[in-house]
Amino acid sequence: MEADGSRWQRTAERYRGGRYMDSALAAHIRDVNLELIRKWAPLFARPRVLMTDAFADATWPERAFSWHIHHDAQPVCIDISSVLSLKARENAVALGHCNTSYATADVRSIPFADDSFDLIVSDSTLDHFHTKDEICIAIRELSRVLRPGGVLILSLDNPENLSNPLFQLWLRSGRQPYFIGKSLSRGELTKALSNAGLNVTETTAVFHYPRFLTKVGLRVMRRITPGRCDEWARQALSAANRLECLKTRYLTGLFVAARAVKPVH
Repeated sequence: MEADGSRWQRTAERYRGGRYMDSALAAHIRDVNLELIRKWAPLFARPRVLMTDAFADATWPERAFSWHIHHDAQPVCIDISSVLSLKARENAVALGHCNTSYATADVRSIPFADDSFDLIVSDSTLDHFHTKDEICIAIRELSRVLRPGGVLILSLDNPENLSNPLFQLWLRSGRQPYFIGKSLSRGELTKALSNAGLNVTETTAVFHYPRFLTKVGLRVMRRITPGRCDEWARQALSAANRLECLKTRYLTGLFVAARAVKPVH
């Protein structure tokens, strides 16, 4: 755990200041995640919410959405890096989100009691492990701490995306700025959730922009028309995201997402 925490601490140092994330793209990612959560999460009264990493809270507050999930929530955010947990807490306080709690923990061994949370949101956390078995271990832990009737919303890199062969080639080149691990297909994810005792009620694919072309295009737009870039980017990203409505969404979405409910016995 210490080695993993140190690795993400070093990654966070490189990411601070928005070096690898355009502000318009960060806002789009935040908004799409919030839209999915509001569509899939029940209207719990004062829900206890678990987020499975604090990377965005610590490095790009404009991308973070944990503070906006529910106006009356009791959010808890865990991260494998103690430095990221501390920085996320500092950002939360500075931005007036003092009700969010942060803890240093490994999602493969969550230090909370069984049936602790009404809602769990895991936004591309589990696709940073070396093996698929570790993903399944983490899913079982998430199921354990989810209360009966509670909802888990989980997203992972989508291996069925049409650009995945190019993405894998890029990973093998060693040029990625952070560690990207194994992932699960939609079928594998559904099976893993079911094996953990959860009922999968919905799946979809999210973020339908071309991964590499979008980042290059945004950099070019910032140089050519900096004053109009945010508005044009918002319109283009919103238009691309309409691909989620099509049957081909699992071929165009960068991430596969699932909604799972813990049965009430």
